Amino acid sequence: MAEFKKISDISYEYNADIGLAYSSPCRGIWNIVHIGAQIPGCHQIYVCPTSCLRGVVLTTAEMNAMDRLSTITVGEDNILEGTMEETLQQGTEKIIASLPERPRMIMIFISCIHHFLAANYQRVYQNLRKEYPDIDFVDAYMDPIMRRKTPAVPSLTRQTYRILQPAPHDLKQINYVGNWFPMKAYSDMTCHLKKQGIAIRDLAEAESYDAFKEMQNSCCNLTFHKYSSLAGKDMEIRLHQKWIPIAMSYDYDVIDADIDKVCDELNIAHVSEEEKQAKRNQTEQCIREVLTEVGKTPISIDDTAVDEPLSLALFLIRHGFAVESVFIESFTEKEEVFQKLQEIAPNLKIYSADNWNMRIMDRKHAGKIIGIGQKAAYFNNTDHFVNMIESAGMYGYLGIQHLFQLIESADKTSSDMPHLIQHKGWGCCAK
Repeated sequence: MAEFKKISDISYEYNADIGLAYSSPCRGIWNIVHIGAQIPGCHQIYVCPTSCLRGVVLTTAEMNAMDRLSTITVGEDNILEGTMEETLQQGTEKIIASLPERPRMIMIFISCIHHFLAANYQRVYQNLRKEYPDIDFVDAYMDPIMRRKTPAVPSLTRQTYRILQPAPHDLKQINYVGNWFPMKAYSDMTCHLKKQGIAIRDLAEAESYDAFKEMQNSCCNLTFHKYSSLAGKDMEIRLHQKWIPIAMSYDYDVIDADIDKVCDELNIAHVSEEEKQAKRNQTEQCIREVLTEVGKTPISIDDTAVDEPLSLALFLIRHGFAVESVFIESFTEKEEVFQKLQEIAPNLKIYSADNWNMRIMDRKHAGKIIGIGQKAAYFNNTDHFVNMIESAGMYGYLGIQHLFQLIESADKTSSDMPHLIQHKGWGCCAK
């Protein structure tokens, strides 16, 4: 049976076993294909052995986007004859010639074998850029051997914005960098910035390649997710755009401080103290109403649903909800959050969803349990769950209120969990 650990029995330095891993049937999290497909006018080319190509081809087929992906197969002959670079360049040239129209951008994904053989792929990219000056080529990587040094998602998020070049800055325009979902309806940051006349550029909302490239004219970049940090740092260095990391926090003081920080940088009016207090009161009222409905129904959270699962657990417990467990691979939130949970919820169960022995977990649960996230739903075998990943575009007081509305809906409504969690890339085709 899969073992959990009580939070009181582990240290803040906890890291789940990163050896042999179990892959659950939960497929909602985006992979590199989904991220690349988010860019309008982008064509993806994967250069890999046949076994590696299977996954990306199936993902693209599920998205009904096979016209936006091509493959170059790396075989044993390439290794024996030393033709890795030639195959990469000639294969790309052949693909471009066969496309019905010239793409604005091409992401070329090389694989582990190119690193093993020290292939000079950068020289190939230089040649392609000279041959096709109207195409932006981006070097991308499908190399799980590098997952500790440069994990795939942070690396690709950085590479996505590498095509942006230094340009004059518009002091009334900023970027949201690294979002998978638009932050429109449930974001206090968005509401206040637009109210102050600030234009927001976000790849998650870009309808054209030109709209995407307008991000190079912004004066400031906001990142809301930890995996976007590499991109934020890189753009600050290359484009001289101020980078401000924003915490996806459930702490009211942190939310207010982050919005104030952005206002200071943009030299715009702050949210008034009266408005801040009104938002807090409205949020607390929403929570009380949901607590009346949900009561002491157990809740389980996983780290694919929200950026700060421990902070959410603490927030829920402090407001009277019964959080039973958290599925998480490592602690990246502030240590004080962890310590507070040890103090007020010492029996909180901590699971590693990727641990190899989770395949034999007893998924039965006595009574109803609400899952926040697909893995929390799957491992607790519950049809009452909030089907979301990466906070789903929610931020601040509006985000918290909407999340609680989703929790209330999950409590009242039964979903087809086995069917829903198998959809790859939750919401990736929504734009």
